[in-house]
Amino acid sequence: MKGRILSSVAMSAIGVSMLVAAMLAGSASGGTQAASKKQAGGSITITSRSDFDYVDPGLSYFSHTWTMMSASQLTLLYYPHVEGAAGGRLSPMASQGMPKVSNNGKTYTFTIKKGFKFSDGTAVTSANFKRAFDRGVNKTMQSPASSFLDDVASWKAPNPSTFVVVQKKVAPDFMARMSMMFFAAVPANLAFTADGVKAPTVSAGPYYLKEWNAKTSALMVRNPFWKNSVEPFKSLGFKNNLDQVRWIVGADPATQRLQCEKGEADLCAFPPTQAKELYDKYGLNKGQFFVKPQSVLWYIAMNTTRPIFTGNTALRQAVSNALDRKFMTAQHGYLAGKRTDQFLPYSMPGFKDADIYSLKGPNYTKAKALANGKTRDGKAVMYTSNVGVGPPIAQSTQFNLKQIGIDVEIKLLDRVVQHEKSATKGEPFDLTYEGWGMDYPDPANFINVLLDGRRIQPDNNVNVSYFNDPKYNALMDKAYGLAGQPRLNAYAALDKALMKDAAPVAPYISTNARVLTSKKVGCYGYTSIQGSLLTQICVK
Repeated sequence: MKGRILSSVAMSAIGVSMLVAAMLAGSASGGTQAASKKQAGGSITITSRSDFDYVDPGLSYFSHTWTMMSASQLTLLYYPHVEGAAGGRLSPMASQGMPKVSNNGKTYTFTIKKGFKFSDGTAVTSANFKRAFDRGVNKTMQSPASSFLDDVASWKAPNPSTFVVVQKKVAPDFMARMSMMFFAAVPANLAFTADGVKAPTVSAGPYYLKEWNAKTSALMVRNPFWKNSVEPFKSLGFKNNLDQVRWIVGADPATQRLQCEKGEADLCAFPPTQAKELYDKYGLNKGQFFVKPQSVLWYIAMNTTRPIFTGNTALRQAVSNALDRKFMTAQHGYLAGKRTDQFLPYSMPGFKDADIYSLKGPNYTKAKALANGKTRDGKAVMYTSNVGVGPPIAQSTQFNLKQIGIDVEIKLLDRVVQHEKSATKGEPFDLTYEGWGMDYPDPANFINVLLDGRRIQPDNNVNVSYFNDPKYNALMDKAYGLAGQPRLNAYAALDKALMKDAAPVAPYISTNARVLTSKKVGCYGYTSIQGSLLTQICVK
């Protein structure tokens, strides 16, 4: 929803305000939490309200699915599975060092390390990465990966150890993209299928998914051909303490909390209203209640292809003025997050505070003035998740928009179903509640990925506002072609212009992660890119 689509798992278990920054600085947030007695081996159980969207790396894009895949997939490059600054430095994974760059910055030549094997014993070669690219642009699959390949001219695997990618133009974020799960090594004959492959999956990371019982459970176990003690694995620094990780799907947040506190599960969500109680009971980052930094945004997307919003920037601006960001943020509970009116999260490079809309409550005076004569038939359909903060956020939006002449019909949906529907071009909705977390630390991963209308396809869209404006597309191209501080300055200006003038989405909160663990968990770490570091967790 890692930019990944946020699931209802994330809805109920994320959030931290800037108020808590000092608390984090004084806690164990600088590195993985460790107990005095820990052991290799064992297993953990993760509870989740929502299921994985897909278990196929070419199609999955839910945040908690990518957390699983960060422990089971092998990419050319990766962000190390450690907290702190080191976790934000792009590094080689399957690649033997960083790629050779030639052709005026447009050709990347990767040399594949020898020794990696899939969970079925097959050696990893360049053909496995070529297949991932092939699947990314395949019309049958309609993969979200296609939007990350639209500036790629060609790719080839001239021999088993060499993979060559040629860009149409210089792309400053290309190497960061190579850390995405879409481009992980896959079997060279893996099928092109709209529904994706099912478990057991064959993967080349430290673990592989052995079982997936849709809407019920999943099981990830060690890749028997991954050996931490020898190269090429040793230099990656994975601990891979656990023998297996099991997911149980369906429990509500209150039940999840009980499961963790009773030792029936090990990583859990909890009701947002119970965050303060958990903080008081366990402290912060001291053993069971963790608050960790991340770059995540929640927002209301307005479908700009629907009659009420198409060509109607004044009404979209009115919606952004009418929302009660203070109330909406409060629904996430104690340490929930910092209110925002911008598309780039506070921690994203390029963010500059622009002070566009009221963060203290609705500005009905301005909203009504903008909406006057612009509400058309005055009716809108809103999609939202049926769990977590989804219902109260939708009800708040419904009330706020009623004040400016819009009657909102709320449709509560399972989070997977909600996204499948809103990601389908032509689906009859006007508003949808969405969350997005970064794939890698670059502002293009929010602005270009979510608002460049040239990336819209029939299915699996992440631009759920269906915003497609040639003026802003051109500005995105211009910003994207820059590097360094000029790039960040351009994206800061673009962020302000998009939110203030075009207003296709209405952000309200920029958050961090909150997680409850069982007493059994002896090591816990988290990064904004992978989520919970499953390769680093240990049990007591």
